[in-house]
Amino acid sequence: MINLTEAVQGDALLAGGQVDIASEVQGDLVVAGGEVSVGGSVGDDLYAAGGNVSVDAIVAGNARVAGGEVEIGPATMIEGGASVTGGRVEFDGSVTEYLQVTGGDVRLNGVVGGDAIVRSGELHIGPGTRIDGKLVYRGPDAPVVPEGASIAGGVEFHEMSAHRWADRDTHVVVDAGRAVGSLVWFVGVFAVAALFTAIFPAFSTQAATLIGRDPWVSLGLGLAVLVCVPFLFVVLLITIIGIPLALLLVPAYLLLMFLGWVTAALFVGQKLLELVRRGQPVSLGARILALLVALLALWLLQKVPYAGPLIGLAALSAGIGALVWQVWTRRDRPAAATT
Repeated sequence: MINLTEAVQGDALLAGGQVDIASEVQGDLVVAGGEVSVGGSVGDDLYAAGGNVSVDAIVAGNARVAGGEVEIGPATMIEGGASVTGGRVEFDGSVTEYLQVTGGDVRLNGVVGGDAIVRSGELHIGPGTRIDGKLVYRGPDAPVVPEGASIAGGVEFHEMSAHRWADRDTHVVVDAGRAVGSLVWFVGVFAVAALFTAIFPAFSTQAATLIGRDPWVSLGLGLAVLVCVPFLFVVLLITIIGIPLALLLVPAYLLLMFLGWVTAALFVGQKLLELVRRGQPVSLGARILALLVALLALWLLQKVPYAGPLIGLAALSAGIGALVWQVWTRRDRPAAATT
């Protein structure tokens, strides 16, 4: 849970299960979560996505909002344009330039300074609606404009069956969901990786160094662990008596894979620091910044067609191998010291 009440002088990037914002963000605001509530003010652009998204804020730039249910409250003032995607969308705020909405059920009862473009299965126009441009609507039925609503440029209706609308526009919601998942995953990986680096600076550095010193050993050991642990898990399940150990093996294996990926990113970050800061002392902040760049680089490399998955597998294997080797050598050091 994140509750932002302090002013932010620059940009803010927030992700969590529940995110509440009630302060001033002078730069861009990027927020993702299961439940997202945006208040206060945003000095530049707003990007918000989540299961349920509620916005009641003053936005100096553009707004891009996606979610299962999206509510743009009456206190919302967007000085640029707004693009909203959701299963159910309610727009009661005001936008200076344009409004683009894609959703299953869309309700308009706000103010639009330019054109409003809506694609939905259902469109409900409230009496408080005021559109200074025209309303372009693509959907199964022509919209009904109630008394009190004002649409200066008139209504332009394009009939589209519910089936065609789903085929054509549902991918927007799916893409938004994937983007939210990728953002939350990346932020989570970076947060845990930074914590791992801060708590175990010597251990994490030495494990990452092993990849550069013995790359083939790290790669081979990591591949062996990746293949053998699932096999061991099956064997333990078959023996019946080993089921409790098998159940403990699963979270340990997942944690090892996660930290193996972090170790590979630390190695890439070390190489970046060697290029940028030759012979100079490296602070913890510089290591964490290099880690962020390395995680982003590895994530982008995985997107390369054909070669990307192989690069990801090699990085994961090398990280796991180096981590296991480091743990094993540390285990042997006390015994070696007593002989």
